[in-house]
Amino acid sequence: MMPASLPTPFQLISLDSVGSTNDEARRLAQSGAAADLLVVSAQSQSAGRGRRGRAWVSPAGNLHFSMLIRIQSLHHAAQLGFAAAAALVQALSTLLPPHTFQAKWPNDVLVEGRKCAGMLLESAGSDWLVLGIGVNVVAAPPPQGLNHPACALADLDYAGDAAQVLEAFCAAFAPLLVAWRQQGFSPIRQAWLSCARGLGQPTIVRLETDTQTGIFAGLDEEGALLLDQGASGSRRILAGDVFFPDAH
Repeated sequence: MMPASLPTPFQLISLDSVGSTNDEARRLAQSGAAADLLVVSAQSQSAGRGRRGRAWVSPAGNLHFSMLIRIQSLHHAAQLGFAAAAALVQALSTLLPPHTFQAKWPNDVLVEGRKCAGMLLESAGSDWLVLGIGVNVVAAPPPQGLNHPACALADLDYAGDAAQVLEAFCAAFAPLLVAWRQQGFSPIRQAWLSCARGLGQPTIVRLETDTQTGIFAGLDEEGALLLDQGASGSRRILAGDVFFPDAH
């Protein structure tokens, strides 16, 4: 069960079932009922989705929520995905300290190489960003059709519930959001890189039309992945699926 409320400044709307928490958050924004840091959570989703329109399996017991964040411009809004990933790594590391959680570009969270969480950022007009996050708390999706191996927190002997994950995330995300609003991307970039998977390692990036390889050299000032391709120079990647040859 979700908590009745979240710490200030967050507000919570908790639903039993919904098609998509992102869609519900957008509806609230478009109807004029939005509030900064309003969280819409649901016990289950029937039409959850991830990046590039992929389905997100959303059974009861897992964490599915969307947060409305007031923004002044959509131009840099995607940077908040890095803040959310760093915050989620921090939250899960606190809840499950024996395990190693990492952020994988652009917006996944891994535990010892397996995906346990993902997120989707969408706009709701020019003033609102919808940050949707799904965490595999009690169950991971079946391996068929997945690009990466998946894991649930329960597989790691996590005895808590989705509500505790949400509360821990909000506690970690709040200061990063303040830092972003006051200082821009620099502190977020540093926080994300400190927990990044594959930094300095051989990396494969599948793009829409081809595949690129190189060394994951970091993020630029906009959050693009920098791929060091040796004599060919550095390539700036704005969108793609990242894989690591050393993954087991």
